[in-house]
Amino acid sequence: MRLVLLFAFLNSLHLTAQRILFSAEIEDSTIEILDESNVVSKLMFYVSDLQLETKDGDVLKMAPYYLIDFSNSSSLLLEAINPNKKEVKAIQFKLGIDSITNVSGAFGGALDPTKGMYWSWQSGYINFKMEGKTVNENYILHLGGYASPFSAVQKVVLPVGDSIKDILVILPLQEILKEILSKHTMVMSPSLEAVSISEKIASSFYTR
Repeated sequence: MRLVLLFAFLNSLHLTAQRILFSAEIEDSTIEILDESNVVSKLMFYVSDLQLETKDGDVLKMAPYYLIDFSNSSSLLLEAINPNKKEVKAIQFKLGIDSITNVSGAFGGALDPTKGMYWSWQSGYINFKMEGKTVNENYILHLGGYASPFSAVQKVVLPVGDSIKDILVILPLQEILKEILSKHTMVMSPSLEAVSISEKIASSFYTR
């Protein structure tokens, strides 16, 4: 009897889950794996304080931190429990790790330093990592920083259309490649450059 009840409970969670899928676009093609031409050979970023706002004002909170890693397809799919199947009107999150978490020191799970997204206790976490090769040269963007004036974490708020279906959060990489890499090809430490680029990346996300 207990097994039956457990199965019914797990099945109900699955049926009431609101799926959020992270994806990227390059040259009008949606990608969920890294580009074979090495235009984008590495793409990782932290999503923190992710929550969904329903049309009646409720907030569905999720785990505090996620590491989105395009070399690991399972990391691109997140689920929020929406038990009453309420309509969602917006999704919001922070691109990066907040200052309080940074000064508290490294943790396990998504924040484990072995994930390759942690500089040191002094510089903190890398919020966004993108590497690859353009026609002319290699590029490396390791964006982070938590102390003023180099606080690079960004808030992202996106409207949601047909909210009872999967929410697809898309990052258009072509805009980054064109607009940012024309000026910056190597950013690897907290800086005003990292803050400026982080702002542009955060404003590029959209939902579908």
